[in-house]
Amino acid sequence: MMGWLGTLLLILAGYGWGTRVSAATSPLPLGWMLALTLGASVLGLALTVGAFLDHQDGPLVTGAVGALAAAVLAVFTAQE
Repeated sequence: MMGWLGTLLLILAGYGWGTRVSAATSPLPLGWMLALTLGASVLGLALTVGAFLDHQDGPLVTGAVGALAAAVLAVFTAQE
């Protein structure tokens, strides 16, 4: 269960960073956004790696691919 929570954190961090990169202005300063996404990514990665070491490979693969897909989706669907 904790591995899937890590997957969710990775996907949200990817989407958050993609949104921040594509936005001209943001309510959060770059330093805060970097700290939030880095914290969520590290925690999510730790949870998914723990699940992987318990022989559950789904959360790690889904989290890694989902984070990249969410970041790309956020960048390319941004409103100008």
